[in-house]
Amino acid sequence: MQEIITMIVFAGFAFWYMDKPLSWNYLYAGLCMVGAAFFIFRDSL
Repeated sequence: MQEIITMIVFAGFAFWYMDKPLSWNYLYAGLCMVGAAFFIFRDSL
């Protein structure tokens, strides 16, 4: 969960403070982290 929060904060910092455009890479990285969190926290079968 910490990594997902850090990614959101970094993307916001890069966009607003450093004036960097958000690219598709941010979306792909976010989806990978959400997928990783899903597999870590899901109940074992």
